[in-house]
This record gives sequence, structure tokens and C-alpha cells, in this order.
Amino acid sequence: MRITLSRLASFTSKLKELRIILDPKGDTSKGAREYVERFYPNLKKSNPDLPILVRECSGVQPRLYARYGKQRKEVSLSLANQAAPDIHKNLEAVGK
Repeated sequence: MRITLSRLASFTSKLKELRIILDPKGDTSKGAREYVERFYPNLKKSNPDLPILVRECSGVQPRLYARYGKQRKEVSLSLANQAAPDIHKNLEAVGK
């Protein structure tokens, strides 16, 4: 399946920060690791001014955090046992 990240560029006005927390070796973080390895460079290239943080911590369940500026709101979604295309859908969902 081919994933495009072009829609993420329109999210930058709403999003102030994206964080992906994952376990560097855990099975539940496999999809999150794959997503970061394959798609982070294009994601960052499409959104150079958006802070995108990737944090590795042993024993954690993978999560996506999105922080919004004006609303001062933060959304957290589980990424446990999700494939890279599903994680892309989560990124689209938090950007709306």
C-alpha cells in the first residue's frame, strides 16, 4: 500500500507539536517503529516548522500525542499493534 503524506502539510496551522512514544524493541511498537523509519523523513520534509518528536523508552505502550496551540489541547491515541498505514490514518485524524 502506498501512503502519501501531502495532506499533513495543511495540518501545521492547527498542530503545534506531534510526539510518538515507542518501545525500541517491543512487539506492540513494531508498526510505530516501521512508520518512523519509513515515513518520518517525508513527514518532516512536508512540515519543517512543526516539531515532531520521536521518543524511545523500554517497556512503554506506543502512543501518538498531538498538541494544539490555540485550544491548548492535547490528544493521545494508542498505536499498540497498529500497522504503518493505520498510524498514518491516526495522524490524519488528529490533524482535522
